[in-house]
Amino acid sequence: MLFALAVVAVAVVALPWNADVAPWAPLELPTISAFTAEQIATIESYVNAVWLPSLLSIIAGPVAAVTVLLVPSLRQRLCSFGPARRPVLRDLLVGALLLVIVRVAALPWLLWTASVRREAGLLLTSWPEELLRWLAETAVYVVLGSTGIALALSVLRRAPRRGWIALVVLGVVAAALISAVVPLIQRLEGTQADARLAARVQAVAQDLGVDVGDVVIIETGDRSPVLNANVSGWGPTRAVTLYDTLAAGATEAEIDALVAHELIHVRENDVVIGSVLAVLGTGAVVAFAAALVLSPGVRRRLGARSSGDAPVIPLLVAVVLVGALAGTVLASTASRQIEARADHEAVAATGDPAAYDDLMVRLATTNRSTLTPPQWRYALFFTHPTPLQRLAATSSSD
Repeated sequence: MLFALAVVAVAVVALPWNADVAPWAPLELPTISAFTAEQIATIESYVNAVWLPSLLSIIAGPVAAVTVLLVPSLRQRLCSFGPARRPVLRDLLVGALLLVIVRVAALPWLLWTASVRREAGLLLTSWPEELLRWLAETAVYVVLGSTGIALALSVLRRAPRRGWIALVVLGVVAAALISAVVPLIQRLEGTQADARLAARVQAVAQDLGVDVGDVVIIETGDRSPVLNANVSGWGPTRAVTLYDTLAAGATEAEIDALVAHELIHVRENDVVIGSVLAVLGTGAVVAFAAALVLSPGVRRRLGARSSGDAPVIPLLVAVVLVGALAGTVLASTASRQIEARADHEAVAATGDPAAYDDLMVRLATTNRSTLTPPQWRYALFFTHPTPLQRLAATSSSD
């Protein structure tokens, strides 16, 4: 409860709340006139084809975990794997198997999404390359996840009453570390030297008086023509990351506008705010999961003899995945507020609203960004204002 209250307090105090991008904000805007009829039709065709598999790929894993938890025969069969006399090994095997199930449950929808993206020209890699990528990501997910599960149950066996405190601390620390190492993970995509792009970032940073940190250009053009940039990490790991597709896909004025947007995030410490919210949210989810595991009634229904017994594994995984999904929904509302401020401040900093308008149109047409989503999809999943909202905000700041 304390973590949840802390999330609310930080969100209320630190976020630049703007009704124009609230969950109920109007989405049908006259700025759609910035797009041609052909552009609108192309974007709508792609969005109509991709939104359902994308949504199903997001919820399939949590649904699979909850299904295993709620169906006694599945839960019991899963927890029978592994040697009972070697609990750590058993926990690793049971956790790994459940996480594989979670990943495989999402695979059909990921393949469907990839197929739509390929038909739209947004995915350029071959199917074998995509499969190898998925296998590598799954291996990392399963190894790290099952290790975390085994560690959590070991703590609960050693400290049945107070172990939950250690679990919350470990969860909070893990969330903070993940936030810090995101730039390092992004570099696994492959980096390239692009003196022109790096120089433009430094020039805009100097104009804004911002300490930019590292400038990283990652190679994505061989996989997708999508244009993007982001700021990630904090402290010594902070970096501004640009896709190499910007060099060929955007004008210099548009690149400057995009870089200014990202540097506003740096200036306003938006990554730190997001990291604090993520850390507090993680603490809330872990504390809730621990409370359920420590409940005698819950353990009795699961058939668990103690808080460190194997039948609690499906409960832990289900709560964490559902909590992460709920956190994603809540984070979308917070993210839209931060992004709206960055849009407004970037236009004010560059003094070139026309370039920002051109950038919004180029991003929307190249990346096939949804122009007028249904209100529920916007409220739940949109981390950025829609292109029409961003164009309207740019016009209002002119």
